[in-house]
Amino acid sequence: MIGEAHVLATPTVASWLSSDPVKRTIYCDDLYFWDGWTAFVTACRAEPDESLLRHLTFVLIKPEAIVGRRLDAILDFLLAKGFGIAGAWPTRMSRHAVRALWGYQINSVPMAWVHALEMGVTSGELFVVGLTHPLEGGVASSAAELLRLNKGTSARPGGDSLRDRLKGPARMLSFVHAPDESADVVRELAIVCGGPDSADASAAGLREVVAALAGAASQLGHRSDAIERSARTVMTSRYGEAAPHDLDVAATFARMRGYLRDPSCAGLPPATRAAVEAGWSEPERVLEVVVSLEQAHALPLWDRIVTVAHLTDHLRNGRPMLITPPV
Repeated sequence: MIGEAHVLATPTVASWLSSDPVKRTIYCDDLYFWDGWTAFVTACRAEPDESLLRHLTFVLIKPEAIVGRRLDAILDFLLAKGFGIAGAWPTRMSRHAVRALWGYQINSVPMAWVHALEMGVTSGELFVVGLTHPLEGGVASSAAELLRLNKGTSARPGGDSLRDRLKGPARMLSFVHAPDESADVVRELAIVCGGPDSADASAAGLREVVAALAGAASQLGHRSDAIERSARTVMTSRYGEAAPHDLDVAATFARMRGYLRDPSCAGLPPATRAAVEAGWSEPERVLEVVVSLEQAHALPLWDRIVTVAHLTDHLRNGRPMLITPPV
C-alpha cells in the first residue's frame, strides 16, 4: 500500500538571481533551473551565494562561428572586456535542447523560424566557454549582465557590441548566445551541458563545467593564461574539420539559384524554387519552404542554413514572449 506523500519545502528563486519577478516565478517550476542549482550546490558543498555566482557566466559559441571563422574575434573581444576564461567544453544540441534554451522567447515566432533556428544550432559542434569577471568599479551587478550589455542585440545592429563586430547575416545566426542574468546561467548550463545519459560521450558534463566555473570564480585573482590559450587552441582546431563559409546572403542566394539548374534539385517544391529565385517567400508558404530545405540533403548545408535564416528573419506570430529579455 502506498504511504502518505512526503511534501518537501517549496524552494524559491532568490531576488538577487534575477531582477524580473515574472522570471523568478516561472523558474520556480523550471526543472532545468533546479538541475543547474543542484549542480552548483554540489560544487560549492552548500547553496551558492551572490558573492560567487555574480562573478561567473558563460558564452555559448554556435556552429556559425566555426564555419564563419569568428572564434578569435569573439575571444579577443571578451578578454579585452576583462573576462577571464575558465575553460571551453564542446557540446552538441538536439532540437529539443534548442527549444528548451530559447523556449520562453521563441513562442513569439512561427514554426518556420523555429525550424530555421534548429537547422543552424544542430548543424555541428558548439562550445561552452566559462567566463569570470572581477566586476571592479561597479561596471555591472553581475558578469552575466556585463556580458549581456557588451554582447549587444542582433535586433538593433549599428553599434560597437560583440554582435556588431561579428556582422551576422541574420538575427538567428548571431555566432554567440549568453545568459542575461545569474538565474539564466544556472538554468541554461543544465540545458547546454550533456548529462550522464548524453549520446555524445565528448559533450560537456554539467557537473564538470559548474565545478570549473565555481572554482575559477572563487580565485578571481589567479587568472590563467594557460587555460585561455588551451581554450583558444581546442576551439580553433575545429577549423580543420569544418569547411569555411562566407555567411553572405547575396552570395548564398546566387549559389542557390545556380543549384536550381542542377538535375539533383528537380524535386524541390515550386514554392521553394520561387523563394530561392526571389530571395523572399510568402509568409503562409515559408514553413513548407524551410521544411523542404531541411530535407534537401543534396544541397550544401550552410547554403541551406543561411537561406532559411534569411527567409524567416522578420517573421513573428504576434504573441508576446513568455519572458521578455532585459533591454
